[in-house]
Amino acid sequence: MSGTFGTPHPTTSTTSPRLRRTGRAALAGLLVGALALAGCGSDDGDDVTTTTAAGSASTEPGGTGTDTSGGSTDSTEPATEQEVLVYFVRDEKLAASARTVTGEGVGAAALEAVLAGPNETESGIGFSNAVPAGTEVLGVDIADGVATVDLNAAFQSGGGSLSMQLRVAQVVATLTQFDTVETVTIRIDGEDVDGIGGEGVPAADLDRTDIEDVTPAILLETPAPGATVSSPLTISGTGNTFEATYQWAVLDADGATLVAGFDMATSGTGTRGTFGTDIDLGDATGDITLKLFESSAKDGSEINVVTIPLTVG
Repeated sequence: MSGTFGTPHPTTSTTSPRLRRTGRAALAGLLVGALALAGCGSDDGDDVTTTTAAGSASTEPGGTGTDTSGGSTDSTEPATEQEVLVYFVRDEKLAASARTVTGEGVGAAALEAVLAGPNETESGIGFSNAVPAGTEVLGVDIADGVATVDLNAAFQSGGGSLSMQLRVAQVVATLTQFDTVETVTIRIDGEDVDGIGGEGVPAADLDRTDIEDVTPAILLETPAPGATVSSPLTISGTGNTFEATYQWAVLDADGATLVAGFDMATSGTGTRGTFGTDIDLGDATGDITLKLFESSAKDGSEINVVTIPLTVG
């Protein structure tokens, strides 16, 4: 179900079956091959993918900004660029953006991008990083759907219980975007740990249901903040809202509504579902703001509001 209302520019809102999977799943399908190339076989014949921090990541959605290199590869072939999701923190919940990474170790490169932190645009709208400075990715092994991440001891430094939960959630969300990863286990300096930090935040066999407490009711995954977009604007993410319904609006540079509507995720009211919608931007140009929110069942007010800046180019 979808609809539009109050629209100076006529538009339609459709939910395409191909968008029912979030940006997480859509990107993952493109990346399976890259993850497999980074692997080596185990002695007993099981498929094992071993990646180290090989590659680089751009901190801007458009591919500009400060690069962070996680190492180098021996291949003389041109490095393959791939776009991945990365997860930071906003208002004490997870928030998503995108990075272009290069190299064979896509999972490790995505984590390196998380370690590098939010870019200027993201920081300007409140993104931050719960992962402490000095954290290093020592390795990522993927076998039988489990990603085992080896981080150095700096990952456990500083912060309280919420900070520990958020940094673990950033790692779990970033790696579970890939189809080859169902759960994540975190090791510290090559050793298994009972938990992360003095709070003992769980670190083994984690999936996205384990990080629901720090996942916002509406998690917008695409487009990335600051991205240059065109019409139709494709949005996607996950939601856990009342009756699975969410509202969306596109605002101009002065805050006036250009187009607005609503849609539904695949599930809600206690169960997280996925959503995806194409928005006709009409003749919009220049800077715009995308806003997603839920209407309160109590009084109709806007709650769980998410906004990101975009540019129509």
